Amino acid sequence: MSHTEYSFDWKACYFSAKVFFIVAAVGFGIQVGLPYVQLSPYTPTQGAQVVATQTASAIPVAEAATLSTTTPERVLAAITIPETIPPTGKFIAADLVHMVLYLYQDGTTTAEYPILTKGKPGTPWETPSGYYSILSKQKDFVNGWEQVKMPYSMQFYGNYFIHGWPTYEDGTPVDSSYSGGCIRLSTEDAAKVFAFADIGTGVFVYDTGAATSAPPLIVTTSPLPVSADAYLVADLDTGDVYAEHNAEEQLPIASVTKLMTALVANEVIMFDRSVTVPRGELHDIDVATDTTPETFKVGDLLYPLLMESNNSIADTLAAYWGKGAFVSWMNSQAKALDMASTTFVDPSGVSAQNVSTPDDLYRLAVYLANKKSFVWKITSTPEKAITADDGSSYTFNNFNEFSASSTFIGGKVGHTDAANDTMVSVFSVPIDGEVRRIAVIVLNSQNYTTDTQALVDWFTQSASPAINAACASCAAPQYQKIPL
Repeated sequence: MSHTEYSFDWKACYFSAKVFFIVAAVGFGIQVGLPYVQLSPYTPTQGAQVVATQTASAIPVAEAATLSTTTPERVLAAITIPETIPPTGKFIAADLVHMVLYLYQDGTTTAEYPILTKGKPGTPWETPSGYYSILSKQKDFVNGWEQVKMPYSMQFYGNYFIHGWPTYEDGTPVDSSYSGGCIRLSTEDAAKVFAFADIGTGVFVYDTGAATSAPPLIVTTSPLPVSADAYLVADLDTGDVYAEHNAEEQLPIASVTKLMTALVANEVIMFDRSVTVPRGELHDIDVATDTTPETFKVGDLLYPLLMESNNSIADTLAAYWGKGAFVSWMNSQAKALDMASTTFVDPSGVSAQNVSTPDDLYRLAVYLANKKSFVWKITSTPEKAITADDGSSYTFNNFNEFSASSTFIGGKVGHTDAANDTMVSVFSVPIDGEVRRIAVIVLNSQNYTTDTQALVDWFTQSASPAINAACASCAAPQYQKIPL
């Protein structure tokens, strides 16, 4: 699978987060914007009635009230805006589908404003969705990098803010084509939201991402036993769970952690920012004697991080803001994605205290597939050469045995003594002419390659379209229930 290079003209919207409120106070450097933006006309709607029409959002998931017709177990379904509104207090909901921002007070809509721009889908600067809160407010912020004024700025995560229309020092508005992923309002509307919001006010950013509806499937057999203590096989686009065992059991995840490390590095450092690494640590050897500094773009360092599972690169990226602050951002992002049983204590996954569940890792897999697909593209790249600022070139090979497979969308493997083998992967599986995006997650496995391949083969051979979507059991026998 080929990888698309990213090159950007830094001209506008991004700036720094000066205060870190989630776990510790951390100073942030200046961030700059990118010419990737999506504009949308505004059509007023009733905020309390905004409900997703698709079930595969990349944002918080929970058990559906009605079981899928394709499985006797359960469906991992998306939470919609009405389900997130608290009965008391202030709340902000940003609907990136209809491009409307809503204010709520004590469960009732009090105002709605058109969202003028958001980060362009499919780029590293796509606006993140999920649960957040207002972390900082600054009425007259100036971006020190490009001297761009950012009125009524409200940080809700990393380098992402709700704000008014930015202007240059001479008062000239920035072009509408420039954005770094912020939720941009008119300055007048941003002032009203600024006056409404308090530090800590909840923010829910809703977006269906790249998900598409798909017809229901049935599976006619149970998977053969695998060595993993916990696993999950589920459809990214429907949330249907086709097979699982101990999917809610919290276990060490080893280097699967680096998926979150890559995501957070992109969203709090920025893809195009420069980071210096000792040359000897580029291949994560036990004794790195070559301390010659080499400087790379953050986006390039994601290749050794994900392809060769480089622990040193993970630590270097985390050191950009300080390990404690960076890990706090990792936990913040997990919370935003409703990964309630996930905890990170380091960026590499070395610690046995980096834990998660197949259910939670499914949520991360959906988010990456729908909102940050460039991460999956990196993980499926068999070989990659990156170039340092001084012109030196370094080549990295993918340790993942599935990286050469044409059906492998992406994934990450891990191994420690405490975790044994772990893997999160996404495959494109053709079923009767329809290509399905299937997540396969194994934890505490004796062999992640063997277990993952066995589950993919089982699904490929056993799945078929439901003849009658209203009654899948009428079309073919249901497979054996796997205990939850």
